[in-house]
Amino acid sequence: IGLAMSPLSNNSLFLDYHRNPFPMFFLRGLNVSLSTDDPLQIHLTKEPLVEEYSVAASVWKLSSCDICEIARNSVYQSGFSHVLKVNLM
Repeated sequence: IGLAMSPLSNNSLFLDYHRNPFPMFFLRGLNVSLSTDDPLQIHLTKEPLVEEYSVAASVWKLSSCDICEIARNSVYQSGFSHVLKVNLM
């Protein structure tokens, strides 16, 4: 089961980055990905998903390998066809 999380939105609304369960879920090997929520209200850039990845990498000290795995999870969770998922992963 995939879990898409929006840390920037969570931080703005109710949950500080350092209390967010995303890094714990990721370290335990759960299928977590990053997503956006209300990009016009929460995000400050034209690329809200890139902003989510940048902040997550910075706050939780994620490596480039970690970022790639999170992006892979996102493709895995998507509604794309199996053939397209295989080509993207």
